[in-house]
Amino acid sequence: MDTATSVPVRSGARPLLLAAGRVLRGVMAALFALLGLCLAALCVGRFAALGAGAPLWLDTLSAAELLAGQLLFGAEYAGWDEFARALGLAVLGSFGLGAAGWAWPRRRRVRAGSAPYAFSYQVEDRGSVN
Repeated sequence: MDTATSVPVRSGARPLLLAAGRVLRGVMAALFALLGLCLAALCVGRFAALGAGAPLWLDTLSAAELLAGQLLFGAEYAGWDEFARALGLAVLGSFGLGAAGWAWPRRRRVRAGSAPYAFSYQVEDRGSVN
């Protein structure tokens, strides 16, 4: 009689270390995204301050950028070129959002031919027919 058996290749449970790493990557991605969005907002405020007709809320972002820069780099930050500061914020914001995309946890891709079960086909030999 012919029999077909199926044996699970792997269990559905993930090891605890992989699950913790996935959570850690999610937290890192959220922090990088928050940093990148904050830098992008400050960049928009700095670019708006280059012109004369910026709305009040953009001037507020520009003032926040100036204050944060002076806290980080000292009083001489106000003397730096405004366009260079805006460009630097754009590059740093892009880097932060790119790092968030890199850190975002992904699912493993399963190849089209692979299945969660390995099948084996066994034939019992009951002697020759002749």
